[in-house]
Amino acid sequence: SYLKAIRFLPYLWKYIFLFIFLLLLFGLPIYLIDNFLQWLLSFFSFSSSIQYERWFISFLANLSGFFLLLVLSPVFSIISEEVFHKISGSAYNFSFGQLIKDVIRGLRITLRNFIYEYAFILSLYVLIFLFPKNHLFTIIFWGLNILVTSYFYGFTLLDYAMENQRMGYRDSVKFSRSHLGLVIGLGLVYYSVIQMNNLESFRTLLGKYEFYWTAFGEALVALIGVVAGTLALNQVLNKK
Repeated sequence: SYLKAIRFLPYLWKYIFLFIFLLLLFGLPIYLIDNFLQWLLSFFSFSSSIQYERWFISFLANLSGFFLLLVLSPVFSIISEEVFHKISGSAYNFSFGQLIKDVIRGLRITLRNFIYEYAFILSLYVLIFLFPKNHLFTIIFWGLNILVTSYFYGFTLLDYAMENQRMGYRDSVKFSRSHLGLVIGLGLVYYSVIQMNNLESFRTLLGKYEFYWTAFGEALVALIGVVAGTLALNQVLNKK
């Protein structure tokens, strides 16, 4: 779906400018948040175990991922709608009222997924601190962390397409739970790109351009993920 979505991007060139404009508009707060997180990280001492540092950095990176999804919700709603009409062969008649409804729904789903994910992840953090030397539990923790985070990222990316199909809130939740492979797969790509920023070698390679990758690279993958989710949902529904 992601490969198909990349080939689909030339049809969306006029919306790419809106996408870049939103990124530039929110570039300063993203930059400030990134610096704040780095400053916050400097106050924590992880000398007892390097794994605690990795967990904390991963936690902060996921926060930035949800922030980008919130900021770019308006353009994602428009792009998903455009893709849906393109593949269905119908004309896309822009409606500002419908856009507002889609954006509100997108914000609601993103915030809902953020709260649910971190309630689950934080409970795992509590357990890992209670059993710090249990290596089996650590492996299970990382596996669940990846799957759960990818699921909620994927759900957020896919929901724009489900809104185009006029699925209600509960119907969207039910569909996502019954198509775990699709949802986790969509979110896993976005999650992987976000976690690349945790790699010291990758940050060293980017050097002074690290922030620009964080802002633009992750956002671009999220945009492709929204298109991929729209294409994938259409394929699933056509099979049914």
